[in-house]
Amino acid sequence: MSRTATPTRISVHAALAVVSIISLVPLLWVLLQSVRTSNATSLDPFSFEWPPVFRNYLTAWDQAHFSQYLLNSTIVAFGTVALVLAVAFPAAYGLTVLKLRLSSTVFYTFLLGLMIPVWSVVIPLFFQLRNMGLVNTRIGAVLVETAIGIPFAIFLLRASLRDMPYELVEAARIDGAGDIRTLWSIVRPLVSPALQAVVILQFMTSWNELVVPLFFLQTDDVRTLPIGLTFFQGRFTTDTSVLAAGTTLAALPVLIIYVVLNRRFIQGLTAGASK
Repeated sequence: MSRTATPTRISVHAALAVVSIISLVPLLWVLLQSVRTSNATSLDPFSFEWPPVFRNYLTAWDQAHFSQYLLNSTIVAFGTVALVLAVAFPAAYGLTVLKLRLSSTVFYTFLLGLMIPVWSVVIPLFFQLRNMGLVNTRIGAVLVETAIGIPFAIFLLRASLRDMPYELVEAARIDGAGDIRTLWSIVRPLVSPALQAVVILQFMTSWNELVVPLFFLQTDDVRTLPIGLTFFQGRFTTDTSVLAAGTTLAALPVLIIYVVLNRRFIQGLTAGASK
C-alpha cells in the first residue's frame, strides 16, 4: 500500500505546487510593478529594478484619496462583520439548539437569501434607503451588506452547532444558566472556529464588495477601496506602478487577517461535515 500511495501523494503535491505557483505569479508581478517606475515597466514588464521605487506608495496614499478609501472600507467591513455575528449567531442558536417551532422552515427561508443576486434587488433597496436617509452613508452600506451576509453565516454556524455536544447545554440549563449565558459561556467557545470562519469570509466579502458601494456610496468621503480603485485606475491609466501600489495596499489587510486566522478558518469550514 505504501508503494502505491507514494506516487499518488507525489502527484498530488506536484499538482498543488503547480497550481500555487500559477496563483502566486500574478500577485508577485503586481508587487514587483509597485516598486518600479512606469517607464521601466513600459520597456520591460517582467524585469526587476534596483533600487526599488517606494514613492509609488506615497503617491497612491496622498494623491488618490487612498487614506480616506481605506478608512471607509475598514469602517464598513468591521461594522458589517460585527452586525452579521450579532444577528447570525443567536439566530443559528435559536434554530438549532432551542429547536423552536417551524425552525426548519425559517432556516430554509433564510437560505433563499443565497439564491437572490444583489443585482435583482438593488433598485428597491436604493429607494428604501433613500426614504430612510441612508443613501451615501456608511451605515446604509453596512446594513445592506449585513443583510446579504446573514444567510450564509447562519448556514455555516448551524452546521457547526449541529456537531456540538448538547449534553453541555443541558448541564448549563440544569445549573440555572439562561440562554444568553449559555450562548456566550458554553456555545461560543465550542463553535469558535466557525465564528472565526464567518469573520474571515464576511470581512473578505465586505472588503471586496463592489455592487453595494457603487450604488449607495456616491462621494469620495464615503467611498470604499474597490470603488476608489476604479477611479484610481482612471486617474493613473498610464501610471501602472502607482496603480500596482494601490492594489497592493488594498490587498494587504485581507491577506493579514487570512494568515492570522488560517487554521481556524479551515476548521470552521469543515465543522459539521460529518452530519
